[in-house]
Amino acid sequence: MNPTDFYKTAELLNNSSNEQSHIRTSIGRSYYGTFLFFKDYLSNLGIKKTIKPTKAIHEFVKGCFQYCQVPEGTKVGERLKDLMQLRHDADYELDIVFASEAGSDALLMAKKTVANYDKDITEEKRTQLLENMKKHIALKWGIK
Repeated sequence: MNPTDFYKTAELLNNSSNEQSHIRTSIGRSYYGTFLFFKDYLSNLGIKKTIKPTKAIHEFVKGCFQYCQVPEGTKVGERLKDLMQLRHDADYELDIVFASEAGSDALLMAKKTVANYDKDITEEKRTQLLENMKKHIALKWGIK
């Protein structure tokens, strides 16, 4: 399965109703489609969290991009942070009432994050990103 297939589910939910449960679930699917896309991307570059692989995996993926010191990657880290916070609020802060467009806004942010990264990253930048990520995970996670 392609992780961005979760965007289809988010879109279906956005188009079906303005119920809070649909908006909240759409936000979650938008986040997970993006998170899993970039988790797979890192894995394809050979970057994997090998020590307790599922513990703190979201922080691992987000941090790899946030601290890579390559603007295209840093943007991904910031968008993952934003989507993660939205997903957290949607899942756990039931007193928040989300506007009807919140699900569509999250989906648009998710899609743009993937599309802009794919469009803007060059081979030279990808090489620099990979080197910086490896330094980051060695320092932060003890993975070499």
